Amino acid sequence: MSLLSFTKCFISSGGEQAATALTTAMVKLAPETATAAELKNMEGDLDAAGQLISRLQRELSDERHAYDAINSRYTQMMGAAEHLQQQSDAEPDQAKKTALQASLATLVARIEEMVPELDQDKKDIASTQALLTDAETAYQAKATALTEAKSKLVRARQDMEHAGIEEQRAAQRAETARAVAGLSASSGSGINVALDAMTRTATQTRDRAAALDMKAKALTGAKAAEDDPVIAAAMAEAAGKPATTTVADRLAALQQRQ
Repeated sequence: MSLLSFTKCFISSGGEQAATALTTAMVKLAPETATAAELKNMEGDLDAAGQLISRLQRELSDERHAYDAINSRYTQMMGAAEHLQQQSDAEPDQAKKTALQASLATLVARIEEMVPELDQDKKDIASTQALLTDAETAYQAKATALTEAKSKLVRARQDMEHAGIEEQRAAQRAETARAVAGLSASSGSGINVALDAMTRTATQTRDRAAALDMKAKALTGAKAAEDDPVIAAAMAEAAGKPATTTVADRLAALQQRQ
C-alpha cells in the first residue's frame, strides 16, 4: 500500500478533509514521489483486479464443467425415462408393464432430485458471469485510468521542464533588462559628464589661447610703438626724457652737457 493510500485508510471517514489536506500537502512537497506512489497504488489495484478476474474465470469454468456433467446426466436420464415410458405404454404384459412403471417412477424421482441442483448451478453460473463481467469492466476502467495517469505524468513532467526552461529564460531576460537599464542610466550620465568636462576644458583652452593671443598682440604692439621714432619721442617727452632717435641728436645732447 502506498503512503497516500495508507494515509487515507489510517484516517477515519470523519477525517476525510484532514486526509485530503495532508495528501495535498504531501503532493506539493514531493509531487513526483507522491505521483509515483499513487501510480504504484493504481498498478496494485489493477493487479488485484486481474487476479480477481483470473479467480472468477476459474470458478466459472469449474461451475460450467460441473453443470455440463450434471446436465449431461440429466439429459441421459430423461432419455431413459422417455424410453421406459414408451416401453411401458407398449407393453401388453401387465406384470412387465408394472415393473417398467416402477423403474420409471424411480428414474423420474431421481431426475426430479436433480432439477433443483441444475437450477442452482445455472444461477451460480449466471452470478459468476455477472461478477466476471463487472470485474472485467472495472479492470478496463482501471487500466485506462492508469494509462491516462501515466500519460498525464509524462505531460506534467514535460510541462515542468518547459516551465523551468521558461523560468530560466525569463530570469535571463530580466537580468538582461536590468543590465540594459543600468547601462543606459550609467553610460548616459557618464557620457554627459565627460562631454561637459570636455566642453569646459575646450572653453578654458580657448580662453587661455585668446588671452595669450591678446598678450602677444599687446607685446607686439608695444614693441612696434617703441620702434616708431615719433612715438618714442612722444613717450620720452611724456616721461620727461628727451628722445634720442638719431646719432646727431645724441651728439648734440652730449655737447650740451659740456
